[in-house]
Amino acid sequence: MAHALANGLVVGAQWETLIGLQKEIAEIRSLARSRGASHYAVADDGAGTRTVGLLSLSAAAMPATPAEPKTQYALAAAIGALIDGPNVAFIHPDPDNPANAFFVALRDRRPELDMALPASQLKGHLERWCSEVDGPVKVAGVSCRDLPPADIALTLDDVLASLQQDPPLDAQLKPVRTALPVRQLRIAAIAVAALALVGGAGLWGWSWYADMQAAKRAAANRVDPVEAYRQALTRAIAAEPFSTGASYARRLQHAVQRLPADAGGWRPASIACKGNRCDIAWQRSEGGTFDLLLSQRPDARIVDLDHANETMTLADPAPPPVKAAPDSPAASAAAGAASAAAGTLGAGVEGKDGDGDEDDGDAGVTPVPHHQFLRTAGARLQALGDYGMDISLTMPAPLVPAPPDVAARRDVPPPISKGKWTMAGHLAFFDSVAGLMMRAGNMSLVELKIVIDDSKPVFSAQGTYYVH
Repeated sequence: MAHALANGLVVGAQWETLIGLQKEIAEIRSLARSRGASHYAVADDGAGTRTVGLLSLSAAAMPATPAEPKTQYALAAAIGALIDGPNVAFIHPDPDNPANAFFVALRDRRPELDMALPASQLKGHLERWCSEVDGPVKVAGVSCRDLPPADIALTLDDVLASLQQDPPLDAQLKPVRTALPVRQLRIAAIAVAALALVGGAGLWGWSWYADMQAAKRAAANRVDPVEAYRQALTRAIAAEPFSTGASYARRLQHAVQRLPADAGGWRPASIACKGNRCDIAWQRSEGGTFDLLLSQRPDARIVDLDHANETMTLADPAPPPVKAAPDSPAASAAAGAASAAAGTLGAGVEGKDGDGDEDDGDAGVTPVPHHQFLRTAGARLQALGDYGMDISLTMPAPLVPAPPDVAARRDVPPPISKGKWTMAGHLAFFDSVAGLMMRAGNMSLVELKIVIDDSKPVFSAQGTYYVH
């Protein structure tokens, strides 16, 4: 319950930020109904964000005699208009009860706390709120008990005098709703009665027609099961990650291999990629400093003395490079030496699937026959397993099960199924992921993780394949 003072100031509003998806008065009325509020006031932070203060005032708290003020103001809104500063705290003893005090807080020029509380609790509330606020806080008002003097001396009388000189309309309390005049109620009652009479007379003539139209609507709303299945299959395909195919895997491979193995004495301890985002955890080695790391990786975020994090976003696909000459043992050796000299994660890693650094263009994901997938990608996965990698392949399941009553119809689109695949092993086999996906053409990459520790670097990849 809000606390109304005799001088017209009101404390204890519940402040809510207005979203602005509908007209302001409609949004205020909706909030007031849900909070059980009878009055409201509005505060503006000067940047376009408006905040409404909702109050529930009893009839006894409203001015009833000419001796009382004709207008009441929300104290928090008045403080925001009176004191210039993003973060303001206002404290003041309750003139009606010395054992209580008022505490009003504005964060980013928007009222946040507005309450009357025991004076013994004021210091704790003030210190707690100040500790949660980013930036300096101006304390205004009149000091209470063991609190230090306020930065700005301000009494309730000063606030009221400022309101009388330049009264802000938004800070004035307004009723949420008012009763309709008696004349309007009578007109509305007559209109409702007339509509009921006309509706009753027309109902008899309409009933026979409605029954006839019901049968027509039922026939028109009957959906062809094949069309319903086709629409469901289209929606399911649109929700699948078809954009993370072989081209995406190759771009991800190149981005990871371009990472330095040592950045000023810091090494990448782990890399986790999902979508177009890679999260890199940097581990400090002997001799590494913050300055050396940030000079090479300016986007790194320091976590503690030995750890830092970085988020890397994959670049858009680039045109494929022009090869100067065919691959040869000498050229391969030169490329490996150049990578080692550059100190990147891709040093010494040759394409296990024979793709090298050649770009695959814009290779997406296209479902293929199941037996074709097993004879190409499935056989390659088995070979990688023989090399010592951990692999798994689940059997495909339909994206949308076809209705059994339409299986015999010729216009039913072919079903599309998907399954899961995973690969894990030594980082030297990392480029086998993109090579396998390029060979299959129907695989998408969902997640990639790399861990580089003192024992051996390993990676794990998982994704989805699509067959028909």
